[in-house]
Amino acid sequence: MEKLTVKRTRRALIFLVALIFLATTIGLAQAGTFQIQPKGKKKIKIGVMDLISSIEVSANTCKWYRHWAKEKGWELQVFDLGFDLAKAQSVMDNMITAGYDGIIVNWVDFRNYDQQIMKAYKKGIPVQGIACGNMVPGVVSHGIAPDMVNGSMSATYLASKLRTGDKILVYYDPSEHHVAQLNAAKVVFDAFKIKIVQELMYKGTGDPSQVCYEMMKNAILADTQKEIKGVLTLWEGYGIPTARAALELGRKDIVVMTIDASQGFYQEMRNLPNLLGSSDGNYDTPNWSRKLFENFDIIFAGKPFEDQEIWFSVPVLITKDNLPPPGYYYNPSGYKGRPQDFKVK
Repeated sequence: MEKLTVKRTRRALIFLVALIFLATTIGLAQAGTFQIQPKGKKKIKIGVMDLISSIEVSANTCKWYRHWAKEKGWELQVFDLGFDLAKAQSVMDNMITAGYDGIIVNWVDFRNYDQQIMKAYKKGIPVQGIACGNMVPGVVSHGIAPDMVNGSMSATYLASKLRTGDKILVYYDPSEHHVAQLNAAKVVFDAFKIKIVQELMYKGTGDPSQVCYEMMKNAILADTQKEIKGVLTLWEGYGIPTARAALELGRKDIVVMTIDASQGFYQEMRNLPNLLGSSDGNYDTPNWSRKLFENFDIIFAGKPFEDQEIWFSVPVLITKDNLPPPGYYYNPSGYKGRPQDFKVK
């Protein structure tokens, strides 16, 4: 069997263009104008509801929230759900009751607490989200990566490393953005005649990376005929343990593609030969976290703010061919003369 042709790769890119259009149009709620009385010299309190603060990307994000809050002289409190979505409504209710002036939500689908969002909106409490699925009424601002583009981009690159008819596994969690990514990936795999033989899902109990490692190890062990040739995971926290599991079982023939990239991802890309790469939202954490606080500045000054704001981070494909130097996130502008983004351990 021959590998995928340029013609078929171009066909996949047509899907990409279509998916970009879809990603920018679905799930939007009608916008309005959010405006409250100026806060004046009031001591501002910001509440953050985080899906799981133990993972690297969340820890880094919350670090920058604290940085901007401290710079402004504001108080900030992070409430960690520990991936228990059932807590979302009560945590939001508690922040509203406690009188927080603004709320930020990391990676928790809006649908899980939509009534609380409207309650906050009516009380003049702006709610902003990062990668929280489809927009719902009452959200002031939402920063996202185009999920369908990420899914199709990673799927296309994985397919380019496989042969027609090859079998793969996928691993994801039930969040809205993972479902959207997976649906886009399935379109690509179908076009390239790559067969998904098993969909494995993290259900929210236990350390997500460790649970993934154990599930993927069992799935690979069950592949006694060595038919599985690739894995797509929809988060690097799943991709890294999957690549490790395959290597530990002597399955160097299984290649892994993922989505998102944190500091640890760049290090593991150098350590794990079967970790192909990632389509990353290319979030510049210092700058996009600052944007949320700049939005708060406008609102707390009593100025009108058009709510339902959506801003996109353009995804990039990161592979071993364009891996940045140690200590840097991928940057299309290069790295010469720039300070490191993070310290290398």
